[in-house]
Amino acid sequence: MKKISIVFFSANRAEYGLIYPFLKIFSESKKFNLKFVVAGSHLEREFGSSINEIKKDNINIFTKLKVPLQTDELENTAVYFNKLQEKINSFLKKENFDLVFLSSDRFETLAFAIASYLRKIPIIHYEGGDVTEGGALDDNIRHAITKLSHLHFTSNQDSLKRILRMGEEKWRCSNIGYSPLYFLEKKKFKLNEIKNNFSLNREPLILFTLHPIIKSKLINSKMDVDEVFKSLKILSRKYQIIVTYPNFDPGYKYIITKINNLKKTTPKVKVIKHLGRKNYHSLLYYIGKNKNGFCMGNSSSGIKEAVVFDCPTINIGDRQKSRLKPNNVIDVDANSKKIIRAINTKIKSKGKIKNPYKIKNSFNKLPEDIFQKFFNKDFKLKKCTV
Repeated sequence: MKKISIVFFSANRAEYGLIYPFLKIFSESKKFNLKFVVAGSHLEREFGSSINEIKKDNINIFTKLKVPLQTDELENTAVYFNKLQEKINSFLKKENFDLVFLSSDRFETLAFAIASYLRKIPIIHYEGGDVTEGGALDDNIRHAITKLSHLHFTSNQDSLKRILRMGEEKWRCSNIGYSPLYFLEKKKFKLNEIKNNFSLNREPLILFTLHPIIKSKLINSKMDVDEVFKSLKILSRKYQIIVTYPNFDPGYKYIITKINNLKKTTPKVKVIKHLGRKNYHSLLYYIGKNKNGFCMGNSSSGIKEAVVFDCPTINIGDRQKSRLKPNNVIDVDANSKKIIRAINTKIKSKGKIKNPYKIKNSFNKLPEDIFQKFFNKDFKLKKCTV
């Protein structure tokens, strides 16, 4: 029987965590032939070589699109974008894909979306419709990918409504919830094992990730970063801290410099460039189970994943402004005094937390649903899909 050829693309560690559940269910489908293409920070040792996590998951990598990272400044990011898109175009020219699966809001993903759209390859987009209006490139890029795409899966009901207001046809849009939730197995985590793996003691734990924020003036971004790391220095007197690396958006080198300086001067700080999905979730579980610590920074994982483990989150600055947030999240400005005050006065157990990203549905039926929407019984693409 002929199979539908579908290509997945990822250039970022966080994005891979969203794509992984789809990779698993599509690889098990008899109707689809799956290919996985990686680029960006997955291939960079400086960011922890997250390609190793993909290999551990037994996900076969079809192609690596290697372009040297020169994205610390915004104008260089445009150059990187053009070079990556050239490689994507060359790759797609050699292959013959029926569908493309893309996730989220990265500029690398936009490069793949544009190349696919111009070749009239139907695009499936996950996590469109979100809003993160504060100081990042995400919103415009995410909405651009949505308008280039042909089928839309959202992570929450608000995002679904937003896509419909953007003019997308209802039959193309479904709210399926936050994809990593379908493969979380909290029962497998063991507190003593986590404690030994990360050499943890009885002190409360901070799990910290700070990504760059692109502001009109670079000096303002650096001042925000300085304030956040000032608070970490103070908090290290009472907390043990695990720090992960930022993504490679403009401004990442300054954050890495601050991380390295903190590590040199603060013995309680452990720096792990890339934790990986399982280790990251195990630490959220450890904090939530012990009710002793919190997640801190400006990553969306502190909003969408920490809630699963009843782990409080200190969300700093504007990067996640307007994103749908459960009530375990405490928003605070990038100011050291305000951060310390929020931690001392606002972190407490809130009992049962409602998770707006959890949807009860048959996630495993997605491959069959996609096939029915896009293809006839003889595996030919329906005219209405492109």
